[in-house]
Amino acid sequence: MFKFILNRLATSAITIFLIVTITFVLMHAIPGGPFTREKALPPEVQKQIEEKYHLNDPLWKQYTDYLVSLAKGDLGPSFKYPGLTVNDIIKKGFPVSAQLGLITLVIMLVVGIPAGIISALRQNKWQDHLAMFLATIGVAIPNFVVATLLIYIFGVKLGWLPTSRWVSWKSTIMPAIALAGYSTAYIARLTRSSFLEIIQQDYIRTARAKGLPERVVIYKHALKNALIPIITYLGPVIATLLTGTFVIEKIFAIPGLGQHFVTSIGNRDYTVILGTTVFYATFMVLMNLLVDIIYGFIDPRIRIGK
Repeated sequence: MFKFILNRLATSAITIFLIVTITFVLMHAIPGGPFTREKALPPEVQKQIEEKYHLNDPLWKQYTDYLVSLAKGDLGPSFKYPGLTVNDIIKKGFPVSAQLGLITLVIMLVVGIPAGIISALRQNKWQDHLAMFLATIGVAIPNFVVATLLIYIFGVKLGWLPTSRWVSWKSTIMPAIALAGYSTAYIARLTRSSFLEIIQQDYIRTARAKGLPERVVIYKHALKNALIPIITYLGPVIATLLTGTFVIEKIFAIPGLGQHFVTSIGNRDYTVILGTTVFYATFMVLMNLLVDIIYGFIDPRIRIGK
């Protein structure tokens, strides 16, 4: 296990290095820059700004300087927000995105997994048809459409919930539901199909033949193995949710990391784009590593690192 984790950490470092390099090259390959305006700045002012941020240095020097700063944990200053660094922006935005992501994750697990189990245990009955009908709707409708409907019904018409901003616990309800819609439906469908496959295995028949209570067969023997594909799906989903969901944060004007990322692309704020990309990639790699480790605990037949 230790050797496996070391190997994965080394692979993860190479992956993050490649992501940084590709993102850096692409950002500088696009015409224009962070200080490009419709009305051009005077050449003297443009030169002073570029000297301040070392944008007039050769590209290879900018790249090596950035890598050195990154190794020290310094993601650099923001070009568009004077006095703010990328570290400040992440410290400010990440807690908001993480809070929204955790609430969304709870909704996904509390609703999606039980719905899938009930659907599998009541296969071809009305509970199964109802759950899969709702799951199909959840998968088919994009989250921004769900967000718009929620704002119109509960924010504008009924006035029960705030339509935007991040001011109280009520502000989390509609964004969390809109975010959870697709993933909850997908988890329900995934749980159902996995559960149906597991309960037809020989060891489940053996457990039932031994006279074990159905509750023990389902929750001790079947559920644990049925969760493996769901855990695989949850790894990247958790990383995406906790590091900011661009569209939903933009719709509800939530000051999370996702909104900063979208804004930085429009502003050509190189350092913010690079910093948030590195942060997201690191989180994604760690979540995938965590998923691989959890496999070994859920199913001992999976021998990690051998």
